[in-house]
Amino acid sequence: MSIPQVLHQYALGPIQGAELVVSGLMHQTWFVGAEAGEFVLQRLHHKLSTQAILNDYAAVTEHLAAQGQAAPRLVPTAAGQRVAVDADGAWWRLTTRVPGHTRSRVTCTAEAEQGARALGRFHRAVANIEHRFESDHPLHDTAGHLARLQAAMGHPRFASQRHLVADAAGFMSDTLPTLMLPPDLPRRVVHGDPKISNVLFNEAGAAVGLIDLDTCNTHSWLVDLGDAVRSWCRNGREDEDEAFHLDRFEAILRGYAAEGPALTAAEKACVAGAGRLITLELASRFARDVLEDDYFAYDATRYPDRRAHNLARTHAMLHLAADMATHHDAMQALVHQYLGG
Repeated sequence: MSIPQVLHQYALGPIQGAELVVSGLMHQTWFVGAEAGEFVLQRLHHKLSTQAILNDYAAVTEHLAAQGQAAPRLVPTAAGQRVAVDADGAWWRLTTRVPGHTRSRVTCTAEAEQGARALGRFHRAVANIEHRFESDHPLHDTAGHLARLQAAMGHPRFASQRHLVADAAGFMSDTLPTLMLPPDLPRRVVHGDPKISNVLFNEAGAAVGLIDLDTCNTHSWLVDLGDAVRSWCRNGREDEDEAFHLDRFEAILRGYAAEGPALTAAEKACVAGAGRLITLELASRFARDVLEDDYFAYDATRYPDRRAHNLARTHAMLHLAADMATHHDAMQALVHQYLGG
């Protein structure tokens, strides 16, 4: 189904244009201008097209708007449905467009601090949400992701690709269990995917909110902080070997300490290792998709197929995690400085 055919299902008036957004690993996204305003249209990834995820998304966005936070709002179809469905069964979601712009990478400590301030405000805003999350999509189920990688490694269907990630899978099988978060940490509402391209900035350079709220659920705040560290404390793309930036880690702590909620002593003890944990967790997901070839989008202008791109991503995340490990003591000292011991 074409974009005009999808948009025809919505009462937006004359369409002024639809611009493809070349970013993101999951949904296909377009910015839409229409007589009724500015919108974001997304063809939802087939594995994220569930009623449970849609219900959670609606609850979170409505709560954030009620709290005065910048957040998109679902736009129903002319028939009153939350999504449009095309002839292939794909779900298309339309939301309002929140003013601002995103970044594909962090370039300075100020951006990292601003992102952490926005993440802290988000954690505060959703702390009192009265919603029972329906989705069990395991975005940061570290043990589960590792088990699924190990299962794929042992599956005869992937025997011909197994050698591509054998060393990486072995390393993660040995290392990830030593980094797991304690099971008794408080369960909070989290964003789930606060990479820098999901942080919205205004023209003055201030971070005004978070977008791509499909992954919100209950977990430890440490998974959000860890993913922020993974995404914001490096340069380049996710498929490029890059060094860890300790000064940006400090900026994250400074920003979160200024506007985020207080952490417990047990949570503080895990902050320094959270970035490495989530980096290796993501590496395990990339490695699994090298075998299964089914999940992450890939850049066809730079790679021949999904497997090749995911293999590069796997190696880049392992490189970043190794560099993080060399800074662990300095990270612990910064956590104590900004968050307390």
